[in-house]
Amino acid sequence: MLESIESERVKEVKKYLELNINNSSEFQDIVNLASQLCDKPVALITFLDEDFNWLKVRIGTDLEVMPRETSFCQYAVDQDDLMIVEDATKDPRFIDNPLVTSEPNLRFYAGAPLVLNDGTKLGNLCLFDSKPNELTETQQKILPVLARQVTYILELEMSRNELHKQIEQTEAKNIALMNIAQLQSHQIRQPLTTLMGLTNLIKDDLLNVDEEWLELFKNATKNFDQVIHGIIAETVASKDLRAIRFNKMVEEIDDYAILLLDEYGNIENWNKGAQKIKGYSSREILGENFSIFYTTEDKQNRKPDKFIGEAKDKGVARDEGWRIRKDGTKFWASVIITAIHNHIGTVIGFTKVTRDLTAIVEAQEAEIFSTEMFNQIIQHTKKSALVGGWELDLRNNKLSWTTATQEIHGVDENYIPILENVIKFYKEGTSRNSIKKAVDLAIQDGISWDLELEMVKNNGNEIRIHTIGKSNYRDGICTKVYGTCQDITDSKQI
Repeated sequence: MLESIESERVKEVKKYLELNINNSSEFQDIVNLASQLCDKPVALITFLDEDFNWLKVRIGTDLEVMPRETSFCQYAVDQDDLMIVEDATKDPRFIDNPLVTSEPNLRFYAGAPLVLNDGTKLGNLCLFDSKPNELTETQQKILPVLARQVTYILELEMSRNELHKQIEQTEAKNIALMNIAQLQSHQIRQPLTTLMGLTNLIKDDLLNVDEEWLELFKNATKNFDQVIHGIIAETVASKDLRAIRFNKMVEEIDDYAILLLDEYGNIENWNKGAQKIKGYSSREILGENFSIFYTTEDKQNRKPDKFIGEAKDKGVARDEGWRIRKDGTKFWASVIITAIHNHIGTVIGFTKVTRDLTAIVEAQEAEIFSTEMFNQIIQHTKKSALVGGWELDLRNNKLSWTTATQEIHGVDENYIPILENVIKFYKEGTSRNSIKKAVDLAIQDGISWDLELEMVKNNGNEIRIHTIGKSNYRDGICTKVYGTCQDITDSKQI
C-alpha cells in the first residue's frame, strides 16, 4: 500500500519536474523572502523523486541536485507540518550524514512540505544553516504560509501549461473538423438527394404513390437516418474527455480566482476560487467588467485599462495591489492576465488568475512589527522604567497591547483597548490634543511621533510618559500604526 502511494507521488513529482520554474521570478521572490524573514543563509524549493532531491529554486547554494539518501527533505516530505532540526549533530537521523560530518557541515534545517490540493507532497520549502539555530514563533508560521504559496503557483503553472496544450490541440482539431465536415456533408447529400428526387417525381406527376414508391421512400429515409446517427456517434466518440476533465479541474480550484474575460475585459466565466476570494456568485458577476474589483482611485487612474492593454500588447501582464471584495473589504492580490489568441494571432480574450497574498503580507508585517517593537523597547528601556508596546491594525480596526502597556495604564488583562477610549487616558488639554494630532498625521501622512505627555491612569494617578509611534504603508494606504510607551515619571521627578 505504502509503495503504491509513493509510486503515485513520484509520478506526480516527475510531471512537475517538467515545469521550467528555475528562472521564475515569482518562485525566486518567495525563496528570497523565506531566507530574509527567517534569517537563514540558504533557502530552497525542492522536489523529491525516488533517487534524487532536486533543488529547483535556491539562494545560498549553487547545487542543483543531490542524492535522496543524504537529503534532509526525505524526512520532511513525510510530515504534515513543519519539520525543524535545530542541531543535526544531536539528531540520530543525521549524525553520520556526510552533509553534516563534512562540507557543507550542515547543522540547522527547517522544511515545510509542498502539498497539492489532492494531498500529494512534491517536496519542501526548506532552510539550512551551518550553525545550530532555531525559528521564532512568527517564523514558524511564516514558512508554511510561503510553502502554500509555492504550491499554489506550481498548480497554476501546471494548469496554464495544460491550457496552452489544450488550445493548440483545439486549433488542430478545428482544422480536422472542417475536413470531417466536408466529408460528412457529402455523406448527407447523397441520401438527401435520393429523398428529394423521389419527392419531385411525385410533384411532377411522373410517379404514382404506390407500394413500390413507399418502399423506396422508406428505404431512402432509413438510409438517411443511419447516416445521421453514424455522424452523431462519431462526433460524440471523438470528444476529448481530457478537455472535460481539465475544465472541471479549473472550475474546482478554490485557492485561486481563475476568470475568463472577453476581449474587452468583461467576465465570461470563473471558478469556485473566484467566488471564494471575491465574494460574488456567478449570477452576480458574469457580464460585469473586471474593473469592478479595483479601488476607486485605481479606476480613476485607468489602471484596469492599462493592465489589460499591457496583456494585449505583450501577451501577459502581472500586477500586485489592493482589490475590493463584494463586501467592500480589501485584500492584497497578485494578478496575472494572459492573452488568448486565435489561429491568426488576434486577441480574442484573456485568462485572469488572482491569488490572495493577504496572509503573506500580514506575516511580513508581523515580522517587521515584532522586530521594530523589540528594537524600540531595547533602545528606550531603563532599569527604573516600565516600557510597553502597542499596535493599531487599521484594516481590522483592532488595537493590541502588551502586558506592560496594560500596567502603565492601570488596567487588568481583561481590558479591551479601543482607540477612542485610550485617547481619554491622556490628560485633557495639551497632552490629549497632541496625541490625537500625532495619530491623525501618522495615519494620513505616515509621520512618526516621539512625545513626552501627561497621562491619567485608571486609578486616577497622574504619570508622565514617553510615547513613540510609527506607520506602516502598503500601496499608499496605511495598514498599521505601532510603537511603545514608557513610564518616565520617576526620572522626571529626579
